[in-house]
Amino acid sequence: MRTSVYFRKYTKIEWYDGSMLSKTGQVWRHLIDGAHHGQRRWSSVSALASELGLPSSTTNQALEEPRSMDILEVKGAGGLRVLDPGRLLILWAGRRRLERDVRERITLPANARTVEASLNPDHVTLGGFGAVVERRGVNNIADYSTVMVYAKQPASVWAPRMDDLGSMTEVVVMEPDPLLRRYGRTTTLGQSWVDLFCTPGWQASRFVFDLVPELLSPDSDVVLHH
Repeated sequence: MRTSVYFRKYTKIEWYDGSMLSKTGQVWRHLIDGAHHGQRRWSSVSALASELGLPSSTTNQALEEPRSMDILEVKGAGGLRVLDPGRLLILWAGRRRLERDVRERITLPANARTVEASLNPDHVTLGGFGAVVERRGVNNIADYSTVMVYAKQPASVWAPRMDDLGSMTEVVVMEPDPLLRRYGRTTTLGQSWVDLFCTPGWQASRFVFDLVPELLSPDSDVVLHH
């Protein structure tokens, strides 16, 4: 189902019935983020499930495919260990269906960085390009004109009212999952990469390939302080 409405003279909102990141995606995101911050081991699958607030059966199911590919190992006495977070990230990117999460698309009359700076973190979690830039502290990759956010409320509640500044930015609003806020003001670097992997356009490609050495190298479990 989709409806379209307008507010102010600049903004068109398209409303979609969206879903959210799957439970499997939530588990994979946590394992990848843990590895990027130096944690590759959990004492048991139950301990991981408890950490996430998910049922052990759901968590076990999420581990089946990467376990069969030797991306991680699960031992009765030795717990859970992530062997290759880079391959898990690629697996997640191949399974991600970003468009299913989209709730709205709006257009605002300002450049992307101005829009991002105007967003209230109490209402939205920044994703995509902006999340990478914020976590890195600099954008030396490419300019972009799409802002990706996760928000529970419609954009008519939180979208900034802006004067015409000569630029137009598309804001893609997606459905947040219940665990997203625990990772901070932005999506994790891993989720940002996966979301951009699923985003069309040369700017997304530039960001994806620029992050490959940081996220997919054998040393990708180095602690990231951003």
